[in-house]
Amino acid sequence: MGRKRGEIEEWLKRVVFSGEKEEYIVFIKHRTEEGVILRPIPGRFIDDLRRGYLYVGEEMIPFHRVVEIRRKDGTVVFSRRIGEKKQEL
Repeated sequence: MGRKRGEIEEWLKRVVFSGEKEEYIVFIKHRTEEGVILRPIPGRFIDDLRRGYLYVGEEMIPFHRVVEIRRKDGTVVFSRRIGEKKQEL
């Protein structure tokens, strides 16, 4: 069964609005000349969440680029499998 709709948004809200932003790192898919890499964004740099986007300074990052959320101790609290094919209904 697939993830419930909005699960990533719920986790991001926990990170940003819980008062514990310092405790999380959000990993996003980031395109470079060498290909796609996972770019870590410490929670303290996330300014806001609005309409499907993370706001990090002047940068707007769509939620669909979020691959994983970890606590600073390395515990994975949310993970989206890279390359996983969606099941047809």
